[in-house]
Amino acid sequence: TNFYMLENFGIGIDIVEIKRFQDKPFEKNINFYKKIFTESEIKYCLNKKNSAETFASKFAIKEAVIKSIKKQIELFNIITDYEDSKPVVSLKNDNTYKFLVSSTHEKLFAISTVISEKQISS
Repeated sequence: TNFYMLENFGIGIDIVEIKRFQDKPFEKNINFYKKIFTESEIKYCLNKKNSAETFASKFAIKEAVIKSIKKQIELFNIITDYEDSKPVVSLKNDNTYKFLVSSTHEKLFAISTVISEKQISS
């Protein structure tokens, strides 16, 4: 078996208690949110009925990305978005990784799993 072929792949998972974001309303914690989320992410979350749930889900995605890659990166530089109602991820100023993302939330928790692939330059 060729295990070395997996060295360009990583996996990360994260679970976040939604209450953490319910206890930190955006209006009273703007600087906290701006250190983690981009303007478009903040706008997206605030437009949702339960913004705490959406913030928690995006936070879980970002944490799962950090766990899946072999480089130091700030949460703010991990960009989450949606295509066809599915989460997608990119890194600011870095296109060397591709990601598969799954995220869900249920009552108390948001959970995300990320598989990353580092592109090999030829």
